[in-house]
Amino acid sequence: MGGESTVLTQTTTTPSERASAYYLFQFSSMGYVEQSLTSLVDGISEAVWLAHHNIKPANVTISSGMVDNTTVPGCPMPNCASINRSPTSFMHNPAEERKEYFGNDNLDREMPLVKIVDATTGEPMGVLNWYAVHTTSMNSDHDLISGDNKGVAEYLFERAVNGPPWERVSGRGPFVAAFAQGASGDVSPNVNGSFCTNTGLSCENQYSVCWDGGQHKNELCRGRGPSNDAYESTRIIGERQFTAAKHIFDRAKTPIGSGLNYAVRFADLSKYWVDLDGNGTWAQTCSPCLGTSFAAGTTDGPSGVNEFGQNMTPSNGFLQFIAHMISLPSQEDKDCQAPKNILLHPGGMALPYPYFPTTIGFQMMRIGSLIIVAVPGEFTTMAGKRTREAIKAVFVEKGIVDDTATVVLNNVASGYAGYVTTFEEYQHQRYEGGFTAFGPHTHKAMTQILVEMAQDMADGKHTFPGMKPKLPTAARMVEGQTKVMVDDPPIGGKFGDVKEDVAPGTYHPGATARVEIWGAHPRNDAKRNSSFGTVWHWKAANTSDDSAAGEWRLVADDNDFETKFAWKRVGISASVVTLSWTVPPEAPPGWYIFHYSGNAKTLGGAIFPIHGSSRIFEVREQAWGQPPKDELVILPPPVVEEGGGLKLPGEGEGPARRLRGTRGEYFQ
Repeated sequence: MGGESTVLTQTTTTPSERASAYYLFQFSSMGYVEQSLTSLVDGISEAVWLAHHNIKPANVTISSGMVDNTTVPGCPMPNCASINRSPTSFMHNPAEERKEYFGNDNLDREMPLVKIVDATTGEPMGVLNWYAVHTTSMNSDHDLISGDNKGVAEYLFERAVNGPPWERVSGRGPFVAAFAQGASGDVSPNVNGSFCTNTGLSCENQYSVCWDGGQHKNELCRGRGPSNDAYESTRIIGERQFTAAKHIFDRAKTPIGSGLNYAVRFADLSKYWVDLDGNGTWAQTCSPCLGTSFAAGTTDGPSGVNEFGQNMTPSNGFLQFIAHMISLPSQEDKDCQAPKNILLHPGGMALPYPYFPTTIGFQMMRIGSLIIVAVPGEFTTMAGKRTREAIKAVFVEKGIVDDTATVVLNNVASGYAGYVTTFEEYQHQRYEGGFTAFGPHTHKAMTQILVEMAQDMADGKHTFPGMKPKLPTAARMVEGQTKVMVDDPPIGGKFGDVKEDVAPGTYHPGATARVEIWGAHPRNDAKRNSSFGTVWHWKAANTSDDSAAGEWRLVADDNDFETKFAWKRVGISASVVTLSWTVPPEAPPGWYIFHYSGNAKTLGGAIFPIHGSSRIFEVREQAWGQPPKDELVILPPPVVEEGGGLKLPGEGEGPARRLRGTRGEYFQ
């Protein structure tokens, strides 16, 4: 199957996801969460296994297009699906270089795309594309797990090819969509710009702060997406990426070509020598440090500590003193990182285990005319462009590819080590520069490593990859969250009882139905390959579809963007779960019901399944976005039989059916 050189793992960095293996990145989740990591590893491993056991001949073509109003009809320009959130830093790059690469723009709007179809049937099998935009449409005010805008784009593409939920449950069809990350370090999905929440005016441009009572406060400066609602902004930005990708996919006809090569390299970036100009001028990277502008956060927010601003000298020396007490940077660190004003020195912090990586990995793969470069960081727009051009020049000069070849910089792949700015952007010390941990020559060092890898690949050399990083073991990691001790039903009730049922009345596309059910802690079972919450549609017997006559059909689960699952602890050991579903425009009219599947834990540690259902509610056709009609359709609650079967009220003794999903009985 191949080793580490042929397996590339990329993550989607979003405030709505889990934490890392290094201690600094675990603060947001209050430490290491073993269950989360295990679920991720198991899920990835299963996906690889399934892919390997479904290998078949395929035709692969490549194309690219711009994510603008040429691929997304009606898309507002210039802010279609992205905006540069640090334009003042971008302007520090040489004017002739900016003009050569981007004209009067400050973004890379191109989306390279790979199309995969079955060589025998011609049926679509998959799509892989790269587009630079942060997955921060769902900002960190929201505490539900989400794939953000790229997750929405993948969801929409797979649903478009595999069929809607009433034909196939999302995420379980033969077609797979992957929307990978480009050089998004300074690229935001909050395309309407940043504004002060206290005044409604634009934030101060250079420092990204707002003034309140004579003081600057970065927490008041917030980026705005295309909607005032974060969920809707997430959907819109994801939909725009999907629309552009589908446009490019439908027109992709250029064969990717032949030839396969790959390489892996590990390097200690805390002390790496860099040839600055090719004429003997050398410099060294630094022990990883984070600047005060890192603590200021970004406009994708909420922002960081008010006392810190982007590209500002901090006003609160006490906070710096506390940070330096944890790990005091040396004078050598300060000189090396200049002009960064150091707040934290995670490179010098190793208790209880390392706070930040120093040895990081790089990968490069060539598939015909496509060169995929995997980097463990977030390159800014200009940093990414320089690196891609340098790598492409090597392969073109060696005659491996011609000038039409595509080089993609796959960000946040094979690890994570912060941001990567150009030397010029680093001098400006906004958030991205403050989080460029290895100092002003970080970008030059990484590009030098990648160019050497490209030269070795082009020459057919197999160079020793270097020493791998020593990752902390699970035994050393600190779990900050306590384990579930016990779950209890509500006083006088039982698990699965409805606390607040679906509101009476009919529902129409755009309306949201919700139910609250007495449940249990979700950490008792991560529900991999199943769901906490599902939505079912009654398929009546008097339809032309005899194969599904007279039964409940699964139409949505908690993987769908229209659904939400939320949990809260009530008292010491009781739990309330909330299931909600926004009716999509294509939902067929009829009867619907929510079902909750959880697992409760006894004081002795035994875990057992629990279930609950809402009342049955009606969906009727109506134009998207219009308010529901003033009608009431009140039905008695359904009968939940042992084992999870349901009865439809008003049908006498039948019909009783177990709810079945595409993976068998959904309640088991």
